Amino acid sequence: MQTARVLCVPNFSEGRDETTIRAIADAAASAGVKIHHLSWDYDHHRMVLAFSGTPVQVKRAVLQAGSVAIERIDLNRHQGAHPRIGAVDVVPFVPLTGLTREEAVAFSYQVAKSFARRLHVPVYLYEHSARVGRPRDLPTLRKGEFEGWLGKRLVGERTPDFGPKRLHPTAGVTVMGVRDPLIAFNLNLRPPDVAIARQIARQIRAERETNPALRGVRALGLWLPTRQVAQVSLNITQTEQTDLFRVTEVVRRMACALGAEVAETELIGVLSAEDAARALQSALTLTQLEASQIV
Repeated sequence: MQTARVLCVPNFSEGRDETTIRAIADAAASAGVKIHHLSWDYDHHRMVLAFSGTPVQVKRAVLQAGSVAIERIDLNRHQGAHPRIGAVDVVPFVPLTGLTREEAVAFSYQVAKSFARRLHVPVYLYEHSARVGRPRDLPTLRKGEFEGWLGKRLVGERTPDFGPKRLHPTAGVTVMGVRDPLIAFNLNLRPPDVAIARQIARQIRAERETNPALRGVRALGLWLPTRQVAQVSLNITQTEQTDLFRVTEVVRRMACALGAEVAETELIGVLSAEDAARALQSALTLTQLEASQIV
């Protein structure tokens, strides 16, 4: 475990107050982790932080950043384009080296238990950390969002894995667990027509079970008013089967059929060398490309 490294990509429900954003990022950095990415968006009203370190460093970073976020974010005054149920909305862990999936899941339990106990926030486990018979996917756990569960008892299948059985009055709940590598990727359309963005997202959801290029792709069509942008927001969850270039080309074709085009794209968080190589291989029609060839 001393040589193990874990990637953590927590999402916080704050994309407008830069003082709060910097305070959260600084709290994580002070734990000794390596910061890979920090971004935020006014319309999504959300920040994404990516860092890696030893399990001890990552646990400390999550608790320190979470403490600052819960102190400073009030979801009663929060509205944004992106779905959310907590101030510290989701905390994914991805084992990088020196840690089996089972060991990573055990680590996520330790962090979740400490997070709930110290910060008085209910925690749901998701993906590989979800217990048998419990919901494991993020959209299901986030359904109803903060407003839908505020003041209600969290019982039955909504019983948290750790912590109190009611939402924290300002910070909601946190979803936490080990997941596979994921690519968060946005495509902005021209003209900025949100109806087209939503239609493309519906097509992706309808075709992802039958179209190999869309396997494991989650999609939302969003309107970002301050930027006047219509966005197709994607999570690519099966990166070994679904490469970034092929997904982008499918969205381009869908947009073209609806009288639009992809004006620009955005990568949120991190992209592994293997996923970058896979996309580049597709884009250049290379017979073979290994991640080790990218230096």
